[in-house]
Amino acid sequence: MRKLLIIDDEPIIQEGLKHVIPWSEYGYEICDVGTNGRDGLHKIRLHQPDIVMLDIRMPGLSGIDIVSQLKKENFKTKFIILTAYSSFSYAKKLMGLGIEHYLLKPVVETELIEVLEKIDQERIEEQRLQEQLASYNQLHEERTLRALLEGKREHFSDSLLKKLIGKELQFVRIYGDLQQRTDQWLMERVAENDQHIKWIRKDGFDHLLFIQKDSSFAKRFITKLRKRVRENSGQGIVLMVADPVDHPEKLSTAYRQIKELMHLHFCFSEQEILHYQQFTTVPEVVKKPDEEDSRKKLYHYIEFGDQQNIKKIVADLEDYYRASRFSKDRIKVEIFEWCVSLLDLIQKNYPDVDPIDKDIWANEINHQPHLQAIMQWIVKELLFISESIHGEYPTKGHIVDKVKEYIHFYYSEDINLKYVADLFHYNSAYLGKLFKKETGEYFNVYLHQVRINKAKELLVLDKYKVNEVSRLVGYSNADYFYKNFKQYEGMSPKEYQMNQRKEINS
Repeated sequence: MRKLLIIDDEPIIQEGLKHVIPWSEYGYEICDVGTNGRDGLHKIRLHQPDIVMLDIRMPGLSGIDIVSQLKKENFKTKFIILTAYSSFSYAKKLMGLGIEHYLLKPVVETELIEVLEKIDQERIEEQRLQEQLASYNQLHEERTLRALLEGKREHFSDSLLKKLIGKELQFVRIYGDLQQRTDQWLMERVAENDQHIKWIRKDGFDHLLFIQKDSSFAKRFITKLRKRVRENSGQGIVLMVADPVDHPEKLSTAYRQIKELMHLHFCFSEQEILHYQQFTTVPEVVKKPDEEDSRKKLYHYIEFGDQQNIKKIVADLEDYYRASRFSKDRIKVEIFEWCVSLLDLIQKNYPDVDPIDKDIWANEINHQPHLQAIMQWIVKELLFISESIHGEYPTKGHIVDKVKEYIHFYYSEDINLKYVADLFHYNSAYLGKLFKKETGEYFNVYLHQVRINKAKELLVLDKYKVNEVSRLVGYSNADYFYKNFKQYEGMSPKEYQMNQRKEINS
């Protein structure tokens, strides 16, 4: 219901106006009655009514005085002036103030209804004009904001620039689809903070431009938005946050930062918020894994069914590309080429494995949304290939050669004959006899020899202490390492280390 306020100094007129028409049927309720000019002005300010029925001549303040004062205060109230024939000249003055509706006393019901209908029509027209103006202003504002982002000075709006100058500005891209409830919540919050947040649609993405109330305003708002997204859907979005700028013409720099973050997101998809600032430091140098060495190791891990090390090799490659900050196209091409060389090696040695379709690998790698998804898919496929080789096909090559190869790969781990026999689907007693026959050494002796030889290589290096070498070559007990080393070399590890270093330095 709209609010109606009556102001008249004659009680009989007041009562008559209350009942001249059934006000509620026309959408109005009488919120109060003013008994004179000053009282009426106070009650208008108090109630802020939609319509005021106002006697033009009252003691204290006249109707003209009240209207003039409220116009200065920018009140949007509609006025219906009540006048007599003798005060028609006052009505002309009111028309000069933009007041067009007046009624002669006594008020006639049909005339009052006609005035109310005109006022309703005016409101509709004003609302339409306001919406058109708001739409125009919004389009004009968005055009200016896009021009600022693109650095096109010829499209800048001076009025908007003045509002932005001297403010800290922060540009944020919303990457991902907002659920309807979150989208509605966001629109309402932006509308509530119209002076401090601008919503910009550009390049197919929604953006928020924060005109900071204080240095933490954007941070608090982003935190609330992330919480809202989780509560409503659990479906992730990524917020890409450019560095704050201190002048609107620097927004083009913020826009370039956002585009850089779009490339970086390919390698950092697990992060919900990407701040450009976190990437301004020089990235940690991560050496690219040696392709031939990693391919050879990975081949054997696949062959031996070593899931942990399969995942580690792929994870090392992922770490390298995360640190490289290459373009996603380059990353995809290099990863595919790396996979092809590995697949060729597997297919060459295990032709009975189901043919590996490289076109499928190329399509899968190309269509994955980010680096983590590529690596997860590769691990899944490699584990499947490993299971096929390890579970269904005999190990390629002579079994003793494969066991020796396994020992040379895993000498640093806790391995024994039974474990290796189970791995290659052999009886441990039979494999032990076969190994002794082929190599002339028992399995454990051969394992110790490999470990001791590796220990000798490490002892020569300055960076390892004896106890560290013991652990690195697979001995959890240092005393046992000392005993075995002396048995094979005729001296303690420490003596060997000192002798070797003397020879090097001599």
